[in-house]
Amino acid sequence: MTSTRLVPLFALLLACSARGSGTVQVFVEAEDTIPDGLDPGDGDESIVDGWTVRYDKFLVTIGDFHARSSSDDSLDLRDEAVHVVDLKRLPAGGLVLAEFSADAVRYDRVGYSLPNASADADAAEGTAAADRELLVANGWSIYIEGELTAPDGVSCVPGDPDDCAPAPVVRFAWGLQAGTAFADCAGPDGVAGFAIPSGGTVQVKPTVHGDHWFFTNLTQGAEITERRAQWIADADLDRDGETTLAELRQVPAAKLFAAELGYNLSGALIPIVTAYDYLEAQARTLGDFQGEGECPTRDIL
Repeated sequence: MTSTRLVPLFALLLACSARGSGTVQVFVEAEDTIPDGLDPGDGDESIVDGWTVRYDKFLVTIGDFHARSSSDDSLDLRDEAVHVVDLKRLPAGGLVLAEFSADAVRYDRVGYSLPNASADADAAEGTAAADRELLVANGWSIYIEGELTAPDGVSCVPGDPDDCAPAPVVRFAWGLQAGTAFADCAGPDGVAGFAIPSGGTVQVKPTVHGDHWFFTNLTQGAEITERRAQWIADADLDRDGETTLAELRQVPAAKLFAAELGYNLSGALIPIVTAYDYLEAQARTLGDFQGEGECPTRDIL
């Protein structure tokens, strides 16, 4: 009986020794559309209806990184810390959310969260204490400020493209309780998770995108979509140059996101009845992985 117990244990120790160990550094990354904005045009990441978009502020709550190997349930990495991050002011060397020393294998079950902020969230490096307080006080997962500009821009009555007024600048300042967990993350090549090299370091980058509320669909894979911003200008109901969340709640989604413009709003985590619902539904898709990789499993927090 003694020998039959020792043999599996000895084999396990040999296996662990053979595969070695390494380090994982988990960075948060901002897609280029956040610091650089979006320009009009017909390119892959351009706004096709003529608007220029720039963000003045882009704050998110992020954390609860976890990774597991499906080949060995005992290999489970987790950091439950949550941070408020100013994605316009990331440190030059990147912002490390977590770091692990772990067995050198593939961790193919990877996820993280963009939760609603609570008192447990800290202000990450480069993030002002006042910005952390803003998200915590309101329980927001995200807060953005910015503007659309177009020399010949107009704001039209929703559903009536013939009733328009000049609107060369349209501002927005939106905070959302759109807490979402993202899982089954894979890189742009479609390979799940990440592999730790023996004796080396792998950098893992949960990536927040800044353009999904301009999409004409709700992607869960390759971002095959147009980007349109006219809906924001049209939702400025009082035409004062700012589109508010209160105005978005008043506009039926059907009046802004018509099928003839290429919109397909199927697959959302929430019902889309108003323009506000569209914004929230897209905010629940912002979590990606290693740049353009996807985290297709999404759950409301």
